[in-house]
Amino acid sequence: MKEVFDIVMDLTEHLLRRCLIVYLLHGLLPVKQRYIKRERLVEAGFLIVSMLFYASVNYLPLLKKLLYGNEEGIVESRGSIFPMFLSMLVMLVYCLCFYEGKKRRISYLIFTAYTINELTMFTLHTFFALLLRVTSDFMLRLAMEANEFILENFMVIFNAIQIFWNLSFQVVFLLIFYYSLKALKSNLSYVGRKINRVQELFLAVSSAMGFCLCILLRSILYAYHGKQIRFLIDEYPETNILIPLVSFLSLLLIILSAVILKKLVESSEKEVLVEVYQNRLNDMAEHMKDVEHLYDGIRGIRHDMKNHVADLEILLKQNQPSDEEYKIEMQRYLDDMCNTMEELDMNCNTGNPVTDVVISRKIRKARQEKIPVECNFIYPPALNISAFDLSILLNNGLDNALEASEKEQKPYIRLDSYVRERMFFIEIRNAFTGKLPEDGEGLHTTKSDAASHGMGMKNMKRCAEKYYGALKWKSSNGEFLLTIMLQGMEEKYEK
Repeated sequence: MKEVFDIVMDLTEHLLRRCLIVYLLHGLLPVKQRYIKRERLVEAGFLIVSMLFYASVNYLPLLKKLLYGNEEGIVESRGSIFPMFLSMLVMLVYCLCFYEGKKRRISYLIFTAYTINELTMFTLHTFFALLLRVTSDFMLRLAMEANEFILENFMVIFNAIQIFWNLSFQVVFLLIFYYSLKALKSNLSYVGRKINRVQELFLAVSSAMGFCLCILLRSILYAYHGKQIRFLIDEYPETNILIPLVSFLSLLLIILSAVILKKLVESSEKEVLVEVYQNRLNDMAEHMKDVEHLYDGIRGIRHDMKNHVADLEILLKQNQPSDEEYKIEMQRYLDDMCNTMEELDMNCNTGNPVTDVVISRKIRKARQEKIPVECNFIYPPALNISAFDLSILLNNGLDNALEASEKEQKPYIRLDSYVRERMFFIEIRNAFTGKLPEDGEGLHTTKSDAASHGMGMKNMKRCAEKYYGALKWKSSNGEFLLTIMLQGMEEKYEK
């Protein structure tokens, strides 16, 4: 009866451990697209496969003999290393088959879950083993002192103590395991899936150190010498403190590495936001300069208009219609007035004053560099897309087009926009005979000060993501095409 109870308790404990691993994976790893509506079945399959493997390895005599060399099971602590590796490999293969994401990320989560499991066990095992030993010695002393109640009920009391010990160990173990995984998950979920290889290595090193410690402890914890079993903690009493202390510190290191990475990501995002806002302020300053220039010009023309009209009246009263120099002078005077007016006119009428100013400024700059520009941009008021956000996209996109066109023998720039249902598309084309980077990570600035000038594409991506959109680019036939896709806000469509 006791053996059946012990088996049930053991299987229940390991089932709860696997449930906690599923809890860690849930939300951090999405299931593959084909299983998107069967996520619960995938998680149930994880539990079933892991428990079948554990039960087979630990309770089927044939597999026990195959893995341990005998049907009794583990006789030396190092004998448990290979089954643990095998269990971890089975779970890793299962997750790679059913979960979406980078293989490195999936491997890290499974590997770290097993490492935390091992470190939690070694943190508690020595303390609870010592507690059981003290309790057993106390019972033996009572029995040796001829305590009748202890002598009559020795096995019943000892079995009850063992059951209580097992229950206490499992409860404390599961609590520490749960809170450790919860802390890890909360920090990793904030970091998200977009972490670079250096950050992944930073996380993996602490887990690898903890795992190596666990392998070392499993190798030397206990072993048979002849017919006697020798425990490490018996031969070296100081390990009663060192094993749980080092195990706990390793466990803490894994969690702290995730916390530190979260703080680093937060700090990096804040720095990026500061640069984004600084760029937006610079854009606003440019807008203000253009607007001030426009209004100053209008006020100047208004102030001089009376003088211009008076001058024209005098010229018209002069009776010199056949004088060629007179006609040339008149034409020159009128041309100067037209040029003055054209300087104040917007080169592109988009339907919004902000985008008018931005595009007109870029067109003037392009004309100064003798780069022809064709503009077919129309602002979409019905989509509820901020003109200020569009100004960031247009500023950076046209700046990149200007920078690339200056290096071409036959430069040109073309700006188009169109609406498809709820989506707004912006296309910026320019002459380009160079090569795009082959790393697939995105476009890079060609300026010498890359640290100061690499924010353009980041700002554009942030603006696009704000509207659940994206940036796409390609180069073919001597032309570079940047496509910006933005999704209109829902409320505008409901009105």
